[in-house]
Amino acid sequence: MLRTIFLISFIVNLINVFGQENWDKHLSPVVERSAVFPNWKGLATADACVIRQNDTLKMWYVGSGWLNASDDCPHVRIGYAWSLNGIDWNEFEENPVLDLGSDSTDFDFDGTETPTVIYDQAAPVNERYKMWYAGRNSRCMPINDHKLGYATSPNGIEWTKYEGNPVFQAGPAESWFNSFVSSPCVVKIGDNYQMWFTAPDLILNGQPTDGHGNIGYATSIDGINWELFDEPVLIAGAEDNWDSASCAEPSVVYFDNHYYMFYSALDQWEIENFQVGFAKSTDGINWTKSALNPVLTIGESGTWDYYWASHPTVLYNSTEGRFEMWYTGRDTDTIESLDGYFWDIGFASTPVLLNINESNIHENLPYPNPCPDFLTIPVSAPVDRIMIQNLTGSMVKELNYSNYDTHIVVDLTEFSQGEYLISLLNWSGMPFQQIKIVRH
Repeated sequence: MLRTIFLISFIVNLINVFGQENWDKHLSPVVERSAVFPNWKGLATADACVIRQNDTLKMWYVGSGWLNASDDCPHVRIGYAWSLNGIDWNEFEENPVLDLGSDSTDFDFDGTETPTVIYDQAAPVNERYKMWYAGRNSRCMPINDHKLGYATSPNGIEWTKYEGNPVFQAGPAESWFNSFVSSPCVVKIGDNYQMWFTAPDLILNGQPTDGHGNIGYATSIDGINWELFDEPVLIAGAEDNWDSASCAEPSVVYFDNHYYMFYSALDQWEIENFQVGFAKSTDGINWTKSALNPVLTIGESGTWDYYWASHPTVLYNSTEGRFEMWYTGRDTDTIESLDGYFWDIGFASTPVLLNINESNIHENLPYPNPCPDFLTIPVSAPVDRIMIQNLTGSMVKELNYSNYDTHIVVDLTEFSQGEYLISLLNWSGMPFQQIKIVRH
């Protein structure tokens, strides 16, 4: 029997979802340091960025180690790995893929770290992968002089650094971002790049941000020339709050016309017990922190992430119906040898609670529905993938789309009669529109 047309309103109350602290951690790290001298990741693995392409997860992450056996201090560089399940990772044999600058005047002569990577379907083939990263110059010196660089790649492995690097750096002494900038997170929506970044204010000159780590925001039309928003968009909390010392290392996902940020924070510099918080925004500038922060906490005594749970990168797994996070974990603040400690990348996930209601009040309904053959779907944002499921949640078909049309036509001629859920996903794997249709 034919049923009346209706649209499922996809409403995810993430403040409640992530405030429940129901993240299920994998018991051990998923990408580990080698604990071998002079390996490039002998000391640590950290600061992951993960994207999904079709059924493959791709990770860029930092390794801390040595250039060779005669190196007198460790350096940080960026490596690459891939996975099908987010837990078992295949690390590129020729890591690192983004090395140090070769000249002593290069801004990244000492280190390349905290990468953020996007896959840009609209870019030239040799620039489809785009990376922004923090580089530091002061070799073997305890100085934070990080600036942001830019690189492009045809495959995510062979990278070409922008000749005009750095593309973004700290401001003057009187500014709120007067020390260094790091940990960028870049999202491209339409033709615009949006970036959130870490910017400590370490010059005490009477500003509310004095002595704190804060998160800033900038926009760009080319990924190179950035326009800074005047004020930090996420600042440290009130005294004695869990994030009263620093907010840092943002990971932002965009879907359903909202921005969702996961970020690292701590309450005192003396004990760097970073944990992960969550905030939500409609414009990427004005953020509301969850009242139930932190949402991912350090582990119990004796666990591998007892000291740190930081630097999150988050994706939505549409097949499993859950959010997935990779984060940096550490179990001690004191390192005396290569053995006996953890400083690695972990994995956690949480189910997504959907509040799905029948409605026909949306002005841009798909048509015809019920549908005999071809379904036309009006869309309001770029679509990367189309996922079709039956009402039990089983995958029926998944299509790569990667287009910016205002209407999408889906061929249903091969489908049997019945009801289906069609999800439109953006570049990060986030569903921003779901519809229920009847095939007859």
